[in-house]
Formats: sequence, structure tokens, C-alpha cells
Amino acid sequence: MVMARSPCFPLLLCRLFLAALLLLAVPALAVPALWTASKAGRTVILYGTIHALPPGTDWFSPKARAAFARADTLVVEMLPPTEPGATAELTEQIAYLPTPVPIRDRLPDDLKGRYDAMVKASDLPLANLDRMKSWFAALSLVQLEMLMNGIDPAAGVDVTLIGRARAAGKQLVGLETPPGQLELFNGLPEAEQRLLLASAVADAGQSQNAMRALVTAWSAGDIARIRRDFDDASLSPELERRLLTDRNAAWARFVAARRKGRLFMAVGAAHMAGPGSLIEMLKARGFRVRRVE
Repeated sequence: MVMARSPCFPLLLCRLFLAALLLLAVPALAVPALWTASKAGRTVILYGTIHALPPGTDWFSPKARAAFARADTLVVEMLPPTEPGATAELTEQIAYLPTPVPIRDRLPDDLKGRYDAMVKASDLPLANLDRMKSWFAALSLVQLEMLMNGIDPAAGVDVTLIGRARAAGKQLVGLETPPGQLELFNGLPEAEQRLLLASAVADAGQSQNAMRALVTAWSAGDIARIRRDFDDASLSPELERRLLTDRNAAWARFVAARRKGRLFMAVGAAHMAGPGSLIEMLKARGFRVRRVE
């Protein structure tokens, strides 16, 4: 089954990145959700994150800060490459076509005019876009919105925590690799990739209210609201499995197998919500999970 077009499509990309795409007002002090997961005398801290925010957002509450200070290991979804140019080289290998295919030719007729307007308004480099695989072109168009509206990924929770962990001499663990995260989309059939691309064009500029609700819910630690916002028709079963269920199961296995260290595990807040969440999978493995903030 392939994904139907949805007016909430930018939220789909946020299931991978949980990135705020627009410059949105957030509370002066955000209090994201925080849990402890305990079993057999060991405890793991679980912290729901968001991967991009307006600079200056105050999100590190006293309880979260104290839990982070006590931990000797920070666990995140992915550690970015440290080698100069590694990300660009990896992207070139995975995300580009051997021969360019015009983006317009991959869109339904009713969206070609909208795409032309996007190109004209943003001065997009057409030659580079035409070289991209359809999934990567979709991500790039959504990320363009982020850049045009002043959001800085360097202000995201994960990046900030990684920097603080390195400064404090903590061990760093990445649950996934950069190639593995790209393959979440790269392995999709082309027909489904093109639906992602079509939705990215169709929904450009229309996600402000949905994203405002998402960021507000995250800032308040409102996991039930996050789940409601994510429980829409924008995920095909294949994408839901790739982006949520399979990853949650793998992360639960990691926690269950980890015997040493005081872990502070910071992953996207959407992975903590609802059936099939990391929280529910840890409970099924015998962990006592307690919400502390």
C-alpha cells in the first residue's frame, strides 16, 4: 500500500527528524517529558527530544539537567560524522541519481504550477534538485521551509546534548548510523517516494498550525497530544513500520541488552507515544517505566 496525499505531510518527515519547520513561539521554559525505566536494579533515563528549535529556547528543566549530570552515557538516535565532508560524500553516494530526472516530470500535472512557483520564489538550484532521488528531493524541499523561516538545527536538543556530553567527558552512543537513517527512505519504492515528493510540494507553506501544535505539545511534555497529532492518514503501513515500529523495537532491545552505565537516552518524543512506542515495548520487556516530568 502506498501513502495517500495528506495536508499533514510535513509531520511525516518530522517522525524521522521531529524538526520544527517554522519559526514558532514556544514557552519561555519548556518542560519536555522525562521517564525512568528500571529493571533488575538498573535505571535508564528516557527523554523526548525535538531536533530543531528557534535559538534561545530554554528547554533543559532542573530535573532533566540533574538526570543528565548523573549519567555517564548519552544515547541518541544518531551521532553525526566527525570527519570533514563525510556527510556530503555519503549523501552523494545514496541520495542522488546517476542521471538527472526533472522534478516536474515526477509530479502530477496539478502540482507542476505550484512547483514552478516554489522554484521562482526561492531561487532553487534546479539542476541539483533534478539529480536528487525523489525521497531526498522531498526532504530538501521541506528543509528549505525550515531555512527560510530561521530555524537552526544547531539549536536542536540532540545537537546541544551531544555537545554538552562531549564537554563533560561522557560516553556517546548512537542507536543508528547516518547510512541507516538515509536508508529508511532510500529503500522505499519509487512510487511511494513520488507521493512524498508530491505531498512536499502540495503542502509547502501550509503546516504552520500543525507544527505550532506539535511544538507546543512537546514543550509541555504532552505525549498524548503528540500521539493524536501523529495518528493521521499520512503514514503508509510501510513508512510507519520503517520510521516508528521497527526502530522502537530495536531501541528497546538495546536498552534490555545494556548492562553497564548510567544511561540518559534522548530520542524523538514521537517514539514515546501510543501503542508500539518505546515506552510500551520496554514495559513488555519487564521494565517499570515511570513518568517523572
